[in-house]
Amino acid sequence: MKILLADSGSTKTEWTVLDNGSVAKSVFTEGINPNQADTATIAKMLKASDAKSLKPDQIYFYGSGCGNLGGKNVVRAALEEVFGTTKVEVESDLLGAARGLSRNERSIVAILGTGASSCLFDGEKIVEQRPSLGFILGDEGSGASLGKAFIRKLLYKEIPDEVSDAFYAEFQFDKDAIIRRVYREAYPNRFLAAFCEFISKHKTHASVNEVIRENFTALIKSQFSRYTDAKKTPIHFTGSVAYFFGEELVSLLNWNGYVAGKTEQSPMSGLIKYHTT
Repeated sequence: MKILLADSGSTKTEWTVLDNGSVAKSVFTEGINPNQADTATIAKMLKASDAKSLKPDQIYFYGSGCGNLGGKNVVRAALEEVFGTTKVEVESDLLGAARGLSRNERSIVAILGTGASSCLFDGEKIVEQRPSLGFILGDEGSGASLGKAFIRKLLYKEIPDEVSDAFYAEFQFDKDAIIRRVYREAYPNRFLAAFCEFISKHKTHASVNEVIRENFTALIKSQFSRYTDAKKTPIHFTGSVAYFFGEELVSLLNWNGYVAGKTEQSPMSGLIKYHTT
């Protein structure tokens, strides 16, 4: 029995094939989000990727934009077309993160990648969830939100020259190019989130650290503080932003009286255990 597990965000998808309980192969493709692409577009992308070579008997797909029936159906149809199996379960990326990080324990789980989302997990199912509003209206703590706040300070010349010079030398963007990418081209959220690694490299500068702290403080207030018994419940994190800024997250949680749980770049190792034990 070959089981294909997929953990998908807006930027990338991690695919792992389990053959009789052992990892046989792992590949990465573009992110899959039914809010940004229809079934035909997703199928076309998969057929042109390394994922097309995978031959699973059963698929468990956890992805952003898959928290509702419409999104699940869009992705399920694409997976059935590409992989030729009807044994497909599509669930939200939050449920995947909860299963991978919490296993069977009550916890708050947050995904901090290009976007941001969180939930309260009772050990079996999601019982409370705050809405993910996207990087324009919300997504506090996400890569896109963090990148947006940093770029705003950069263009307003509120970032030290040392950091500004390093930014322009590395990325070769002027103001007009940045404005064009954000307002006129596809996937502005991915564009803004791509600056997180740079922000992490320069986080010891006071103005950069202020951006980080403001975003994560907003995350705590808008998301975690709203959950039942939040300060008695461990908070687990996954995603690239959580990976780059884990120390800052834990520090702010402790400062505000919350319990920091695990921080992992990906929930895949936990999902493998969940689906094989």
